[in-house]
Amino acid sequence: MAEPEGPSGLTGPADSVTTRNGRGMAAFMARHRRPTRFLRRPSVALPLLWLVLVMVGAAFAPLISPHDPNVQDLLHPDAGPGTRHLLGTDDLGRDVASRLIYGARLSMQVPFETVSIALAIALVIGLIAGFWQGWIDYVLMRVTDAGLAFPPLVLALAVVAILGSSANDVALAIAAVIAPGFARFIRGQALAVKQESFIEASSAIGSAPLRIMVTRILPNVMTGLIVQIAIALGGTLLAESGLAFLGLGPPPPASSWGSMLREAYDNSLLTHPWSLVPSGVAIALTVLAFNTLGDAIRDNLTTTNTTAKPSVPARARNRRGLTMVSRPQVPVAPAAPGAPALLEVRDLTIEFDGEHGPLRITDRVSFDVRPGRMVGLVGESGCGKTVSSLAILRLLPTPPARIVGGSIRFEGRDLLDADFAEMRHIRGCGISMVFQDPLASLNPALTVGSQLVEAVRLHEKVSRKAGRDRALRLLESVHIPDPGRRLSAYPHQLSGGMRQRVMIAMALACYPKLLIADEPTTALDVTVQAQIVELLLELRETDDLAVLFVTHDLALISELSDEIVVMYAGQVVEQAPTADLFSRPAHPYTAALLAAQPGVRSPGPSALLAGHVPPAGHHPDGCRFHPRCPYREEACQIGSMELSDVGPSRSSRCRRHGELDLSGLGEPPAVLHHADLAGQRDEP
Repeated sequence: MAEPEGPSGLTGPADSVTTRNGRGMAAFMARHRRPTRFLRRPSVALPLLWLVLVMVGAAFAPLISPHDPNVQDLLHPDAGPGTRHLLGTDDLGRDVASRLIYGARLSMQVPFETVSIALAIALVIGLIAGFWQGWIDYVLMRVTDAGLAFPPLVLALAVVAILGSSANDVALAIAAVIAPGFARFIRGQALAVKQESFIEASSAIGSAPLRIMVTRILPNVMTGLIVQIAIALGGTLLAESGLAFLGLGPPPPASSWGSMLREAYDNSLLTHPWSLVPSGVAIALTVLAFNTLGDAIRDNLTTTNTTAKPSVPARARNRRGLTMVSRPQVPVAPAAPGAPALLEVRDLTIEFDGEHGPLRITDRVSFDVRPGRMVGLVGESGCGKTVSSLAILRLLPTPPARIVGGSIRFEGRDLLDADFAEMRHIRGCGISMVFQDPLASLNPALTVGSQLVEAVRLHEKVSRKAGRDRALRLLESVHIPDPGRRLSAYPHQLSGGMRQRVMIAMALACYPKLLIADEPTTALDVTVQAQIVELLLELRETDDLAVLFVTHDLALISELSDEIVVMYAGQVVEQAPTADLFSRPAHPYTAALLAAQPGVRSPGPSALLAGHVPPAGHHPDGCRFHPRCPYREEACQIGSMELSDVGPSRSSRCRRHGELDLSGLGEPPAVLHHADLAGQRDEP
């Protein structure tokens, strides 16, 4: 989204309906539960320190000021800096430093007063217009547009001329100029928030419109508004200084930095140019501080914490659009015997920068994907499945992500050694990815056809017509009805199943050898899920396509995959051919997952696995599953548990795999029937 023009141009923020990740004040506060971490950044600490000094000086000016700002020393006019007058004197012999301190009062009062008035007006207009569509929105926005239609400076001059030139009048004049821009911005954000499901849920329980606007929409709007407020304060200071420079500021003896600049310009520009410097520098530094602080807040609202340093400095890489690699030079484990693997992931270890240092997200993850085979990657949420799949294409953002160990070999080439140009070629041509939410992954501003053509022409030198022909064939291959008409459709005009088919078609545009499907059927209904499954099976048979399928659905993956990799708490706990894993699980976690899946192990009721996946940084010693395992022993809780071979093409991370018979496991002690939960809801 383009950066909106701020109040420094007296136009106010631009209208926007862009949704945001981590929406709302809650997201900002959750990210900064330790405020000192945010305040320690130079981009925050330095401007904040300057603003605090300015405001403290303004508040305690009589105590801090070395001289009376209006006392004239006619024997020493236009004196330079010295011991008696730290910043010199003006043409009337008044102490510049004292006038600068007292001038901060008006120069700080006007911006904060202006922004407060503008926000009070804009919040009412913006929230009402964004929540109530129809004639109310139309009338309010036409009034706002009328305010934006006037030249800002002319409007400010007119208002000051009518109201007067006191500090309050100047604040009202500038507020009248920036309030329409704020109203437009708030209305755009309110429109985006209103479309969220939690607004519908709030309406469904009977919440009044005023309550929804104040407690649901307003906190989410404030996220982006904080940035606009910080930038508006700097713009308002410039506007006030400009009006004062034109002689429309508070009359003498009151002074602001703008009026000091005007006096120095009129009386001492040629004879004593130093007199322009103190007030000019004060204005510039304060505006810069407001803008820098606004940028820092904006960055922290849209990115994760970046202050933690890489723990392994060896061979650090950080290319454009590539996950940073920082791994030591260690021997890589050899490939498993048998046919050569298309994709070999060995000891993949990923860390994220956390509140108290690096957090290990995945720990020595290893698996293979062979040509024409489908491998299922399963586990509960938070086990590291999606992180591992994104790391293959090095799509994890740095910061916070960093690959600190292992290798990812595709056709024998280690992708962790590849530069940006090589990875750009592999993405789409060698390996493609289908994401979970096609509506979020497709560009809403472009037609389906233009996005498919772009995917082709990025990697192949073909004409636009040839690219369109390829796009038409791709839509036909994924069985989209009337593909010629669908090429001109926008993503929102398609159903969920069609959008997912378009995503698969885009992933297949350049005939990749490996397709990574990250839960591509989660948001679809059962009928469409079956269609997508049939499509993937057909593509696998006709195109000899290898697939890495990330999913929670064991029943679904049992129909698709040749092999299953089970992950728990960032580790692979079991790996086996699909038939063997379903008939004879070799790890209690796998058995519990099977028991919890309706209709997989038995026609009876499904079971619920007690407990939860431990978050990164809080993994227990020994077997990470032992707090939830009904078969744990004391030895399971110490040391580290290694992945060991338990049969042909099988491995398990359980020290008791040879002792336990999990093939007939129905309901281990750690699981609960859904029917039993009703009786436990009332227990403390």
